[in-house]
This record gives sequence, structure tokens and C-alpha cells, in this order.
Amino acid sequence: MKPIKIHNQILDTSQSDYLILAGPTAVGKTATVMSLAEAHDIEVISGDSRQIYKHMNIGTATPDADVLKRLPHHLLNELTPDIVWNAADFYQRARQIILEILDRGKLPVVVGGAGMYLDALRFGLFEEQHKDPAIRQKYQDKVDAGEAEALWNQLMKLDPEYAQTFHFNNFKKLMRAFEIYESSGMIPSTAFSNSSDPFEKQGVLVVLDRDRKILYERINERVLLMLEAGLVDECRSLLEKGYSPDLYPMKTIGYKEVYAFLAGTIDNGEMINSIQQNTRNFAKRQLTWFRNHSFDYWIDLGANSGG
Repeated sequence: MKPIKIHNQILDTSQSDYLILAGPTAVGKTATVMSLAEAHDIEVISGDSRQIYKHMNIGTATPDADVLKRLPHHLLNELTPDIVWNAADFYQRARQIILEILDRGKLPVVVGGAGMYLDALRFGLFEEQHKDPAIRQKYQDKVDAGEAEALWNQLMKLDPEYAQTFHFNNFKKLMRAFEIYESSGMIPSTAFSNSSDPFEKQGVLVVLDRDRKILYERINERVLLMLEAGLVDECRSLLEKGYSPDLYPMKTIGYKEVYAFLAGTIDNGEMINSIQQNTRNFAKRQLTWFRNHSFDYWIDLGANSGG
């Protein structure tokens, strides 16, 4: 891979096959990748856990038609919201797509903020370690007793990054999470980071960041732009298509608050404030995740504009 320049920083990519552009929501990943496309022949793989879904373009900040026309993207708008997409699905598909892009002589660029997904791409997910039939049966009994949602809420407190990758009615993953936790003493996201299934291709992970005040201002503005672009109508359309607000993808920030507004439990001002606050909190969790996991470059984009 020839040298890559991002925000006046030259990356050492001599030993790398592909690039990962990570960072919190609204930091400027799309603008950065479009700038890269001016100097490199690239194809983009979405590393976002929600952009895979159809009919959810506004609230997930899926690149618009102009961007998609100018630059090939993968793992966008493929699944309906009633299908569960997780880190294991992502790493298997993304690895294959990276190999295909490399065969075409282009540079694969993975873009997203889902830390669990990006770790799965690089290191894989294990299935055979930390198994204990007695613990599994204990949680099978709890699930059979109707306690799945309560268990998932408990897992959200222990390991929110992992819990957010699946719905509570995915009983197999739910029981497996507690089996790992009780048998190893590690939360699942930590255990999975110790996977022994590394990708054969070497990636360089770049985390994009901004001053916290600037990032939060960008988030607040993005929320207003999403609402102006028709986020409420997008949510109504999903309901009209028969997709329940209880589906896991529909509980995403930006959607769950709109559904509360449509249900009459909060007013318009509360909806806007909730989306902004929840998104800021989410961005903070994303940055914490990346700081606590291995990365190659941490680049502050400063006050530059761009989405």
C-alpha cells in the first residue's frame, strides 16, 4: 500500500493491506474517506452496525446517493430490519469483501464506529473457549422462565458494547455471554478480543477524533439536519411497512426517541434533546472503547468541516 495522508499526517502503511477509518459518530469519517478517494483508488466497506439495514438511511447517516455514485460501498442497505446482523456476520463478510477488493487492485477502506465489529474483523470471534454446561443450563432455566429481557438489561450494565450487538430474544448469544462471564471472569467483549482467528491480511487502524466541544456541536447539528431531512417520516414509513419499534435495529438512537414521540410519550423538544444527549453519550462510549483497544494512529481532525 502506498503512503496515505490524513489531515496532514502521513501513515506508514508499508506492511498493511487495507485501512480502517474508525471514530465516534459525526467526527467526519465520510468527509475523510471522500478526501482519500481523490488520491487513491478505493472501495469502502461499512463498519457501521446499522447501515446494513434498508429503509433506515437518515437515522443511520448512510452516505447519500451522490457519495455512492462516486465511490463504491459495501454492506449498505442489504437487510430488512427484522433480520439480526452481528459482529460474527460482519467479520466473515467483510474479510471476503476485502480479499475481493484487493484482487481488483484497489485499496479496501473499512469505515465505521462499531468497535466490536472492527475488532472482530481483525481478530475474529471465538466459539469454543470458556464453555460450562452447568452455567449454560442455569441461564437456560432463566430464559425458560421468561427472564431474557432482564438478563439482557443486566448484560447492558456489564458489557454495553457487546449487549448492543444483539436483541434479547437471541437466547443463544445471551446465554453464551453469561457463560463466558461466569466461567472466565471476563466480559464477552474482552474475551472476544483474545480471539485466535486473526485476519490473514494486515490492516492499519486509524481513529479519528476532535475536541470534545466541537464533536458535541457537530452531533447536535447533525441531529437537527436528520430531522430536517425527514427522520420522523422515515420512522413512520418503517411502521407502515410493518416493522415493529421493538425490533432490535429499531431501538437504535434516533429511532427509539422518534417512536416515543410518535407514541405521544414525549414532545418534539424532548425528542430532539434526547436524541442529541443519547448520541453525545454514545460518542463518548465509542471513544472510550477505542482508547482501551489497540490502534495504530489517533488523529485529531481539528475544526475542519465535513460529515
